[in-house]
Amino acid sequence: MDRPFTSARGRTGWVLVLTALLLLGVVTMAVTANSWKHDFRVLRVRTTGNTFVADSDIVRTAAIVKNGRLFDIDLNGARLRVQGNPFIKSVSVAREIPDGIAISVTERRPIAALILDRILYVDAEGYVLPPIRSGHALDLPVVTGELPAADCLPGRQIRTRRLREALEILTTAARIGEDLEHMISEVYCAGDSTYVLFTADSGVPVLFGRGDIAVKLLKFDGFWKQVVVQRGAAQLKTVDLRFADQVVVRWDEEHRVPGQ
Repeated sequence: MDRPFTSARGRTGWVLVLTALLLLGVVTMAVTANSWKHDFRVLRVRTTGNTFVADSDIVRTAAIVKNGRLFDIDLNGARLRVQGNPFIKSVSVAREIPDGIAISVTERRPIAALILDRILYVDAEGYVLPPIRSGHALDLPVVTGELPAADCLPGRQIRTRRLREALEILTTAARIGEDLEHMISEVYCAGDSTYVLFTADSGVPVLFGRGDIAVKLLKFDGFWKQVVVQRGAAQLKTVDLRFADQVVVRWDEEHRVPGQ
């Protein structure tokens, strides 16, 4: 009986034909896909995560061309431009098929206002932030006194020990508790690098000195809750935390609370 016979050359030819057809299909798909991408245009830019920086400021800084080709947008370039805003801690930029760009930011959160010839802000890491343009109301303690203007530039991280210690007072108070955090309305940096705190209730000056920040704040928090809450702050003239084993206070009647 005769058997079908296929030569090695014939089999090779079929393999080459199939391979060529496969490559042609891949190329055709790639061309079609690129053509398909070119049809997408940027019609919207969406921002998320921003409170202090206005949407319009982020979009303008990103410099994304409206109605431009979606897949021609330089996402990293847009990210770096937005990242240049001192209020922006981190940012990501992504395409949203078929017609959008999404910009997601994490902002630096102000913890205090710096009072110089203008009002600046500062976050917990010591980064100086510019005046806020969004109209967002802030209820923050202020840092006053002899502040080094050269170290208080937007976008720069504060290096001066005096200012960093003033910020440490505020961040430590926040870690201890909200009551203590909200009790401090001002940190005054004196010329000799000591500090005076002022309370939100009645503006009582608190002589803080330097060092032992957590110990002093815990002592002050306990004194305020145990004594001042019951007696009231209106008659309290000064609080002195500079002594190791006591809180020394002066009332209007020149009264000192023993052991406090």
